[in-house]
Amino acid sequence: MKLVKYFLQKKAVTILLLVLVLAGGLFSYAKMGKLEDAPFTIKQALVLTPYPGASPMEVQSQVTDVLEEAIQSLGELYYLKTENRAGLSKITVYVKKEIRADEMQQLWDKLRRKVNDVQGKLPAGAGTSIVNDDFGDVLGVFYGLTGTGYTYRELEDQAKGVKNELLKVKDVAKVEIYGVRTPTIDVSVSPSVMARSGITTADIARAFDAQNRVVDAGGIDAGQNRIRIESTGNFYSPDDIRNLTIVSRTGEYFRLADIATVEESYQQPASNLMRIDGRPAVGIAISTVPTGNVVDMAEAVKARIGELSESMPEGFELQSIYDQGYESDVANQGFILNLIISVVTVVAILLFFIGFKNGILVGSGLVFSIFATLIVMFGSGIALQRMSLAAIIIAMGMLVDNAIVVSDSALVNMQRGMRKRVAIMRACSATALPLLAATVIAILTFLPIYYSPHITGELLSSLVVVIGVSLMFSWVFALTQTPFFIQEFVRRPRPEELQDSLFSGRYYEKFRSSLHWVIRHRTVAIGSLVVMLVFSAWSFKFIPKVFVPALDKQYFTLDVWLPEGVKIEETDRLAMEMADYIRGYEQTEMVSTYAGRTPPRYYLSNVSFGPQSNYAQVLVKCKSSRESRELHALLQDSIRTRFPGPLIKVNKFELSPLTEAVIEARFLGPDPFVLDSLVGEAIEIMRRNPKVADARNEWGNMSMMIRPVYDPVKAGALGITKAAMMESVKSINDGTVVGVYRDNEKKVPVLLKSDGAEVADVRSLGSFSVWNGERSAPLSQVTERIETTWEFPQVRTYNRQLSMAAMCGVKPGHTMAEVHGEIRDEVEQMKLPEGYTFFWDSQYKDQSEGLQALAKFFPLAFLMLVVILVALFGNFRQPVIILCVLPLSLIGVAIGMLLTGFDFGFFPIAGWLGLLGMIIKNVIVLLDEINVQRKNGVAPYTAVVEATVSRTRPVLMAATTTILGMVPLLFDVAFGGMAATIIFGLTFATLLTLFVTPALYTLFYKVKKEQI
Repeated sequence: MKLVKYFLQKKAVTILLLVLVLAGGLFSYAKMGKLEDAPFTIKQALVLTPYPGASPMEVQSQVTDVLEEAIQSLGELYYLKTENRAGLSKITVYVKKEIRADEMQQLWDKLRRKVNDVQGKLPAGAGTSIVNDDFGDVLGVFYGLTGTGYTYRELEDQAKGVKNELLKVKDVAKVEIYGVRTPTIDVSVSPSVMARSGITTADIARAFDAQNRVVDAGGIDAGQNRIRIESTGNFYSPDDIRNLTIVSRTGEYFRLADIATVEESYQQPASNLMRIDGRPAVGIAISTVPTGNVVDMAEAVKARIGELSESMPEGFELQSIYDQGYESDVANQGFILNLIISVVTVVAILLFFIGFKNGILVGSGLVFSIFATLIVMFGSGIALQRMSLAAIIIAMGMLVDNAIVVSDSALVNMQRGMRKRVAIMRACSATALPLLAATVIAILTFLPIYYSPHITGELLSSLVVVIGVSLMFSWVFALTQTPFFIQEFVRRPRPEELQDSLFSGRYYEKFRSSLHWVIRHRTVAIGSLVVMLVFSAWSFKFIPKVFVPALDKQYFTLDVWLPEGVKIEETDRLAMEMADYIRGYEQTEMVSTYAGRTPPRYYLSNVSFGPQSNYAQVLVKCKSSRESRELHALLQDSIRTRFPGPLIKVNKFELSPLTEAVIEARFLGPDPFVLDSLVGEAIEIMRRNPKVADARNEWGNMSMMIRPVYDPVKAGALGITKAAMMESVKSINDGTVVGVYRDNEKKVPVLLKSDGAEVADVRSLGSFSVWNGERSAPLSQVTERIETTWEFPQVRTYNRQLSMAAMCGVKPGHTMAEVHGEIRDEVEQMKLPEGYTFFWDSQYKDQSEGLQALAKFFPLAFLMLVVILVALFGNFRQPVIILCVLPLSLIGVAIGMLLTGFDFGFFPIAGWLGLLGMIIKNVIVLLDEINVQRKNGVAPYTAVVEATVSRTRPVLMAATTTILGMVPLLFDVAFGGMAATIIFGLTFATLLTLFVTPALYTLFYKVKKEQI
């Protein structure tokens, strides 16, 4: 206790340190980063490899499997999922959840080396694999650029100008442009003209390469100088391309414009399309540097965009689609308001219990603890965000617990006639160790969350750190600042003010009477609680289970899938129709659509889909979060009625990444048709449940394919190779690349297309003329047949095995856990052929992993807790009493969940773990007081009763401050369940502390009836 004595004696040092804490806290708050949500690492990377012309099965076997074999040698690999479409391999690499954020970049470098090492093993025609390791980057400030009367080229040029300016803004890390169309130069020529002229596609390609190649012309020596000679003749405009001279194999010369039409166009089909309120748009997404303040960055970007908008040509308009800075500011302001309300509530409770002066003195410790915590947060790089601010509110009531116990003990000592300094030192020495043990145990209960390798552990890590740091500071200030303030500002009672009996009065006597009754009927009381515990455990089946809650935002999204094979223009048209329909609701402020693939990750939990032509996302921005909830509920049913064709998912924003489907029964095996049969059987099981929505096959519907079967005999007689045949066919719509046109920094492909070709079915395709430069012939004359067949448009694998899932959603009003529980047994009882396996994927797998990760370090935390308790009390019986009390807290939790209607998931579980620490803290203080009284020679029964009575006020004060301090969080969508868990659990636990703990003590220590 020398440290306490030092602070009491050295007033100047104590005052200086306290002032520095306040100043440092204010400085840290002003300078620390501010985010909307706690960051977490997306432990995934994408490996994309083009293989033009290959079928999905060929892509899977010839490209994907080769890459997977190399990637599987990564020791940190968790599993691989692949999606193979015609001409494209997409591998999603999932690494082990134990890998921490600071290790990820080194891991991605290893992945890139593995992928690069096998590029030589890929088949001819396959492109270079691209490893996208910034898959999880958040570009949280998202603007859209529209331009009435402007082309996509002009939109892109304007967007690039904006990008260059925004990169100069402070704290801007990266700017990404979305929705641009790839420009092309289309050279349209009739096959008959090519046949007559004797020109082949190779001739045109050679001419392009010869003229457009950059050649070093050297220079000449002129006296003492050397003059560089610049080569000319490159393409600088479409007119230069029109004047290109083509030499046929017969030596004839042709001007390209004489045999073809040359015009600027865009690549077909488009890879993605973006619109804002129906107008073509280009997205501009901006990310913050890791150490930056997104609120300040977003404000600076907004100001710069305002300046740029004034100088843009008429018709261009920049609109904010999603502003993470604004969202962060709103979220932080809401939590700061809740924090202020909590502080005022806690101080008000203290004033009620212990008077104005004492209440202010104890409450001041709360302020010092918070400010000291802000300093540590700033120093360790923890930003102000939803989790860290919620942690302060959750810890609010607990922060005054230590000060309450110390001050109450000091005041009681002074009431007993002790001198002020002696009373303070006696209070500190008696409570320091029990309070330290109780504080450490309260922190330990959160240990399994902090060390959980699951994404939820990383999401809540800042919450755990902030709670732990603030609780330790509360103990430090309880033994330094609180004694100092008592010494300086609390008057010692005069002799005539001393009370003979400190714990007397009507309320104390009623409590003693109740306590006598409970101890007398302790067996019945404890047995009743055990029965209540059983019923509470049973009642959890009626509480909805949602692992991670949704957020309360003015935004929501719709994911839309049309049948496989639909072209992107049709997807875009339908998305525009849906946007027009949604704009008809008064709640809507803005609707943006994205066809082909999802937009940049403007919110951390956004999921990525595409590229695929049948997919679109609709982002709806409402006027307020309340109107967003209303419109979201309205669209759940009405949008499906209005647009019955596509599959539509109406999504809320959530803290954890969304999945493609809520429930997935995944089957693995070698034959896709057997997998299809198994999945079909599982889908039928799903559809029989009335709570299931949108049961479907993960691979989608089979799509039509036209297959010209090349005949080498007939085609060989005409001198038409398979390559020439396919190049001719590709020229119908897509075009064959014959060169590159450099438009400043862009490489614009030059595409050869067939002029006037009207091909829409097999018959017209058979009549289409293919050429070899000398002659042309209908396609039907160089093929055995032109057949129409069906194929799986995508082929998926899981860890190098073909994988197909039966997927479904859940109708509004029901949960994944509820529906999964009803269909689980029937699906799992399906008979699988030899060589086929099955597991539950999607949310079920993720939640199971989350709970397993939470449980992983629970034994360690429990063991450390037991060691501390045994070391503190020096026996086993009192720790066992504490451990017997803990499960009973579930009674209050169950009542709270049922009364409030909140879902039970990861956050309430985390709240319950924290609740255990609060209960242990109160019970430790009570048992320690019983031990003190027994050491002083008080009879066992009297010691139990009087120790409980003496601790009633601090226990009630601590519980009430925690409970009422948590009330503001009840109205938060994300933390409401956690708040309800703590509020109702602690309310019931307080009764356990004051009644059940004494009853258990007398039971374990066999206090005889005659003593009672």
